[in-house]
This record gives sequence, structure tokens and C-alpha cells, in this order.
Amino acid sequence: MPPHERLFLAAAVRATATEESTVNHHVPAPTLPAAPVGGGLDLVARRTFAWFLGVLAAITTAVMAPLWLTGADADSFNATVPLLSWAPALSALAAHLLARRRASFVRWVGIRPFASRRIAGTWAVMLGVFLVIPAVSTCLGVAIGVVAWQPSPEAWTLLPLILPFALLGLLTVTGEEIGWRGALQTTLAPLGAVRASALIAVLWALWHLPLTLGYASSGDFSLRDVAATSVDLLIIGFVLSAARIMSSSMWPAAWAHALMNSTLVFAESNLTTPARDLADGPFWAMQAITWIVAAVAATSTMLIATRVKSR
Repeated sequence: MPPHERLFLAAAVRATATEESTVNHHVPAPTLPAAPVGGGLDLVARRTFAWFLGVLAAITTAVMAPLWLTGADADSFNATVPLLSWAPALSALAAHLLARRRASFVRWVGIRPFASRRIAGTWAVMLGVFLVIPAVSTCLGVAIGVVAWQPSPEAWTLLPLILPFALLGLLTVTGEEIGWRGALQTTLAPLGAVRASALIAVLWALWHLPLTLGYASSGDFSLRDVAATSVDLLIIGFVLSAARIMSSSMWPAAWAHALMNSTLVFAESNLTTPARDLADGPFWAMQAITWIVAAVAATSTMLIATRVKSR
């Protein structure tokens, strides 16, 4: 999970084709473009992709460069999170305008449809996925002896707050998902679901590096945290893309993103030996367990998504 979101949520946990698919459920929600045989991106899609990455790089550089040049502390990096979280949405809007796309922006990025049976079902699936991943990972880690079972004093009091924290997290992660799983998932859909999702996951992980390395430079995170976080993002990126493909909406992807931050942070911070207290061997062993469980979830959800899309 991204360290900046881990900081915020861990601190919070510790501290305390239709226009409205809801109007006519008999008309299916619009789906992402199908991948043609041997197909690639057309000129508009390539321009959109290039503009998105260019604008996002410019915004990220403008925000992060002063912090890097002045040797800012973790609190300063934290202050950039709201702007950076909405940078992908701003980049998507800029790309839409600069590439002169004719489609409606809100439907292109998956803001519409907002609600349907398919969307509600995907929300439920994502809730199950992000309850299962930390539960299974924690159980395996404790059973194998990689980590110790040591609930924090406030763990059971904070347990009912997991979902409220996830809903609160939508305020920031929505900005990310409008860009990554919204605009890019649609734009790259002709590449095929797996290729598009893999490319988005790689770019999403790379985009976090200036911030994660910033935390490392300030001493709040180690390089192993940066490396582990990058792998986390690569794997979980497929689950978020699956949520987008299943529902034809970015909202389940945003919900899944918020759940990832809330549930994984809770399990890591309140149920077992904190990662910062683990030696390298147990640390990487626990990471490997989590990655295997997450990879199974990613594979399963992508298989479901591609089958739903092919109907």
C-alpha cells in the first residue's frame, strides 16, 4: 500500500448503452471497448495517453521537486498528498481536452454510471476481497511463525471503524481512480484487459516512487519499505482494474482502493508484530505471504472481470 496513505490511515486508526442504469435495469451498463484482434491504440488514444502522462509528470514534478531540493521532512511530504491524489484526475481532464476527445468526460472516465446492480455487486465483491486478503495473510503469518499475534490495546475498539475510514478515504483515492482506472483503463482497453491492467499497474507504482522515496529520504521509511510498497501496488493494481472492468465504472475501483488502505493498515498496525519491528528475514517472509494471497485475489478477480466483459 502507498506509504503516504499508510501514514494517514494508520495515524487515524491509532488516534481513534444507458445514461442512468438505475433508471432502467433492463438496459446493461456500457462496457469498456473490446480489444480487436492484433489491435493497438488509435491516434486519439495514443495522444490521450501521452497527454495524460505528460501532464501528470509535470504536476508531480512541480509538487515534489521543491520538497526534494530543500530536504523536506515527512510532514511536508504529507501535506502534498491531497494535491497529488487528485493530480491523475486533473491530468485526465487535461488529456481529454488537449486530445480533443468527442466522448463525454464523465462517461469516458467511468464517473457515470454511478449506480447499478452490476456496480453494487462489484462493491460487494471488493469488500470481500479486501477483508479476505489481510485475514488470510495474517492467519498464515501467525501460523507459520513469521509474525506474532499481538493485538494492540485499541484493536477491537477500532475494528468497527474500518469501513467508515474506507468511506472517508474515498475523498482522496477517487482522484487517483478517475485518472488511473477511469481514463487510462478506457483508453488502453484496445490492448486487452490484462495488458492494459499490467501497464496501468506499472505506471501507478512508478508514479508513487517520488513520494515513497521522499519518505525514505526523511528517515520515516526504509528502502525495503519502498521496494515492498512498489510490489504491493503492482499486484493490487490488477484487482482495482478488475473492479473497473467488472462494473464499467470507476467507483468500485475507488472503493477497492480505499478498502485496501483501511483493511491492510488495520491488520498490519493492530493485530501482529509491526513491520518496522521485524528483522529482514521475517519482514520479507511476511511480504511474500501477503503477495501470494494478493496475487491469488488479483488472478481470480481478473478472470471474473474478463468473463463478465465477454458476456
